[in-house]
Amino acid sequence: MGQTTLDGSARDDDAAEAVVAEAPAAAPEEPKPATEAEPPAPRKKPKRTRAHELAEEQRDIPISEFFEQNRHILGFDNPTHSLITAVKEAVDNALDACEQASILPEVHVALESLGRDELRISVEDNGPGILKEQIPMVFGRLLYGSRFGSGKQSRGQQGIGISAAIMYGQLTTGRPAEITSRISIDHLAEKVILKLDSRNNCGIIDRSEQLVWRLPPDEEGLQAEKEHGTRVVFSLKGRYQAGRQSVREYLRTTSIVNPHATISFTDPAGEVMRFDRATDELPQLPQEGIKPHPHGVELGQLLRMAHHASQHQLGLFLQQEFSSMGKRTIENVLARAALDPVVRPQDITRAEALALREAFQATSIRSPTSKVLVPIGPQLIKLGLKQVLEELRPDYYTTPVSRAPAVFAGTPFLVEVGMVFGGNLPRDEPVQILRFANRVPLLYQAGGCAITKAVQGINWRNYGLDQRGGKGTPNGPALILVHVAATNIPFTSEAKEAVADIPEIGREIKLALRANAKTLARHLKKQKKRAKLGEKFELVQKVLPAMAERAARVVGEPVPNLDRVVARIMDVVWIEEEIEFSDEGIEIAVRVTNYRLRSASFKLRAEVPDHEIRDAEPRPGRREGGQVIWSVGLPTTESTTYRFRIPDGSRRSFDGLELWVEGIDSSHVIGAEPWTGVAAA
Repeated sequence: MGQTTLDGSARDDDAAEAVVAEAPAAAPEEPKPATEAEPPAPRKKPKRTRAHELAEEQRDIPISEFFEQNRHILGFDNPTHSLITAVKEAVDNALDACEQASILPEVHVALESLGRDELRISVEDNGPGILKEQIPMVFGRLLYGSRFGSGKQSRGQQGIGISAAIMYGQLTTGRPAEITSRISIDHLAEKVILKLDSRNNCGIIDRSEQLVWRLPPDEEGLQAEKEHGTRVVFSLKGRYQAGRQSVREYLRTTSIVNPHATISFTDPAGEVMRFDRATDELPQLPQEGIKPHPHGVELGQLLRMAHHASQHQLGLFLQQEFSSMGKRTIENVLARAALDPVVRPQDITRAEALALREAFQATSIRSPTSKVLVPIGPQLIKLGLKQVLEELRPDYYTTPVSRAPAVFAGTPFLVEVGMVFGGNLPRDEPVQILRFANRVPLLYQAGGCAITKAVQGINWRNYGLDQRGGKGTPNGPALILVHVAATNIPFTSEAKEAVADIPEIGREIKLALRANAKTLARHLKKQKKRAKLGEKFELVQKVLPAMAERAARVVGEPVPNLDRVVARIMDVVWIEEEIEFSDEGIEIAVRVTNYRLRSASFKLRAEVPDHEIRDAEPRPGRREGGQVIWSVGLPTTESTTYRFRIPDGSRRSFDGLELWVEGIDSSHVIGAEPWTGVAAA
């Protein structure tokens, strides 16, 4: 448009010159004195164009107004999903705040129906609290937070979540949010009524007051003061429902991967659900973040970092602004890039930066440190699963796998996997896949998630589970837990519902799944062998006595003793245990029967991981660490029973009974593993 305007002006000038050329010649004017300057001819004002009108229509779009118009991007796309997203963002904030202050989290979530699909959400924690002047920023401003770009693993990273939830609530109900916070026993609590200004991306305090924050009455009717914490209350249009994609399921799975937290939930009907913490061990949070790794830096990022560097030498810039860059590595990189270490980073050109980035990629550089990652750990994964799945009474918990850290695009990450089998888990349905990223459950967009794709890409028939065609989600009474931890989780969208299908992440997930599935396969193989022999033994016990009794009646002879016949058919030493749980602890009985035609002499080792065996009868020959060892000598067809107690044990803390045999061919033993000199992991 601007070019057209200029061309029009040019045509006007040409026309004017043509008119002057056609006019009759005038008499020559007297030359003016040199001292008189001729005034410049006035320029014609350019015409107003459409481009000018369009320019006046342009304006800055506040990020909060953008998300208000596109709230589905953040997970607020339907009433059910919106409710779960809002609760998730508030609970994630509460857990992060408690952990950063080294406080064991106690989080209370309550939903109250206000009618017409309108719900009031209340999330309260015992964290360090928030200063009053920070409340409008924390709860009312998008892209405001302390964890973005920190280089540390955390649940929230972008500073969008809780502000977006309150924004959605105000948008759908018109109600303000209520935030109560107390920072110490020496300060009164601050109660703030907060409204959001989406055009200016900020929170506005409508009114506030100071108060003494008291806890609900105890059994004696006394109300103690709440020393510190935060409670956020807001309303939104939402729908509460049960099932796998629900608030209840989100909190249940959150408890599995956060066993150090106590979480309680009151649903709209007033029903209370509580998940007590399973451990008092807080996650060890990293003290410092990680700097960009050379293998993951982009060209534009490298130029920006260089031009804003505080260092005045390129070698020093590489050492201080990037991770894993030692003296020798820097020398190799600069030599490949043909750059001098004393060059000012602020002066490097695009071509030099491109050469430097190519040198990064061509040089072997140490992987980023894993100290910035916070894995759950095998022990706590199993403890969390037992705590939450106790009502399902699974038969078997695999020993979870926690992989060594790996790297994608310069970002460190690790994968953890645990599995559960049997019990009351449904047998004719696809296995349940629990997906987590940085200790946060992922309930939606399963089909587009790298975790789901990795599970479906394994041939589970090799590990004892049913799977049509050797691909897809397997069927059976099993549950698979997969946790991905990273300083920057590559989500597929801002809703943070699925992990992007990045090759490095998918490969690590598959390796962890296969390693864990091997332990499940061994268990299923033993279980199948025991079941097969059990059927054989039951058949022998039923059929042979009936045949012997009938034959004895026919010939008029006494019924013969069939023990040796049974032993000849079975040819095994059968070991089975009976376990009883009570308030006094765990009572265990191990019965050993020799179904062989020869006597059986061997050593039997027993261990209950993380527990001490007490009151063993008969008295063990010796102890080694947590193991008790009996010398077994059984004539053919004879049996004996070994008993002991775990006085401090419970169903939750019980991690299974380990039995080993030593000094006998293990192929003739059912119910115990051969002793190899090392206890199974």
